[in-house]
Amino acid sequence: MADTGEANRPLAERYPGTEPVGWRGVTVHPMYSQRLGAETTVVRLVLHAAAPPPGLLGLGIGVSVIDGYVTLRGQRLPGVDVWSDALAEGSDLHLAGTGPAAAYTLTPVWMTAAGTIESWTGNYGLVIERGAAGSMLLRCSTGVGEPDFDELVVAMTVTGDADGEQDRIRSTLYHLGVEAHTRGDLDQARRMWRQAADLGHTAAAYDLGVLGYRTREFDEAQRWWRLAAEQGDSRAMAGLAEVLERRGDSDAARRWRAQAQEH
Repeated sequence: MADTGEANRPLAERYPGTEPVGWRGVTVHPMYSQRLGAETTVVRLVLHAAAPPPGLLGLGIGVSVIDGYVTLRGQRLPGVDVWSDALAEGSDLHLAGTGPAAAYTLTPVWMTAAGTIESWTGNYGLVIERGAAGSMLLRCSTGVGEPDFDELVVAMTVTGDADGEQDRIRSTLYHLGVEAHTRGDLDQARRMWRQAADLGHTAAAYDLGVLGYRTREFDEAQRWWRLAAEQGDSRAMAGLAEVLERRGDSDAARRWRAQAQEH
């Protein structure tokens, strides 16, 4: 009777913390997890197959970073959900640690018919298969219905961020933006600079702040100038202070002006 009860328990209730469990001859993990070092790590996710259970609006992979962040559209976030449509095109996630316990985890996520995003419930889990050249195949089951590890199959590769190549890409994107701006194509300039800023180009983030300020898009100006200011750009610090002052945050404006003067 006890065995029957155990067999009927969903996988989410069987995991001993972060450890895997056995299910019908395979090892099922509650997550994929790895430590993050000081250098930026690039995690590439590519969809191999998707067969969502009936009634779901979407499914994907949830990426969470502990003591670190994932860079997305110029923002540093603690995590991001990558849905199957983005996985179909291939997604490169740039992860960086900020502390000694830095790590990242991947786990299935899904969207119900009501539009609610869920994870960590029901019969969710991953079967991890090792591939060639350090690649891995993540076979994911959502928490809906019986375990089915063919619902979402994603290939994953993990590499270091080659600094020299990244510098060349950042520089090329930035100068393409400068050329577009010179000929008056602000939309193209914005697109190029956003890509460069997402890869850590400080001047691109600063110029995006200038564009936002000139077009009175103060949310954009604040966002990009803050990013550049956090990377040590004194011009961005002064610009950010101006935007904050306009928005009534005089204390924060004073702090950024003081930092700008120190630089």
